[in-house]
Amino acid sequence: MNIREIEYFHDLVKQKNFSLVAKNFQVSQPTITLAIKRLEKELGATLFTRDPGRNQLRVTISGQQFDEHAISILHHLKVAQNEINNINQQKIVLGLPPIITQKFFPSIAAKLEDEKLLEQIIPIERGSAELIKLLENGTIDMALLGSTSPIDHEQLYSQEFARSSFKIIVGDKSPFANKKKIRFSELRNESFITLDEQSVHAKAIKQFSHMAHFRPKIIYQSNNPGVVQKMVENNVGIGFISEIAIFQRVHVLDLVDDDQPVFHISLAYRNDHLLTPAQQEIVEVITGLEGEHMVGRTEKP
Repeated sequence: MNIREIEYFHDLVKQKNFSLVAKNFQVSQPTITLAIKRLEKELGATLFTRDPGRNQLRVTISGQQFDEHAISILHHLKVAQNEINNINQQKIVLGLPPIITQKFFPSIAAKLEDEKLLEQIIPIERGSAELIKLLENGTIDMALLGSTSPIDHEQLYSQEFARSSFKIIVGDKSPFANKKKIRFSELRNESFITLDEQSVHAKAIKQFSHMAHFRPKIIYQSNNPGVVQKMVENNVGIGFISEIAIFQRVHVLDLVDDDQPVFHISLAYRNDHLLTPAQQEIVEVITGLEGEHMVGRTEKP
């Protein structure tokens, strides 16, 4: 059994057509047929049968079970290839959400430059949800992630190093401009400007909405916190944003709702990822940050 045979098999499960699989891999159809026969002999099981009436290829129960393992094998192989490629290039691919980049990366970059590590960093800016997928498939080595609760992911080790509250921001002409505190339920009739679905903010505002028993009127979404704040400053609507992202001249209101979500900021990487010495240094730089919104460090078990 070899990897190529497993790739042929998995594609045949999807295509259910020998000719299509042969075309996908640019080999002859007999090559695919012989590979499947070798797998069946080695496993001692029939993986495919043909429906006599429709002349259609069907995957047996044994084939379905083996495909579950094939998916896992091919996934782990892809992760390994990505990791080794990054090691060979002596680069560290670091995922960074926009808000966290804005708040933390300048100070992180300064410390990395002091340690002569900055030039090894390849930054990938995406929302936290997409960065988790990139961690899972090995495209990136580690990431700074935002979440509305401490990260609990079976494939990832995470270490929280900061947290921040969610705030409402309004412009000068807002009827709430003179207030300092507000309940989310008071905003039922307002037009919201928020960060897009790739941001943790989308999940957070849904939680606030659920607790307040109304669906907010969202008139605009952006992946750029600066755009959100500039629109609020120009009185286009009100904004919902994490405190660490606020830098424009806007009025900031504390949300006083009970049991509200918090913006957690963590460093994460795969549980099975063996840190290189340079990556370990980067972990220490990031988790050693101190300042406003910081929380205590925890050690990896």
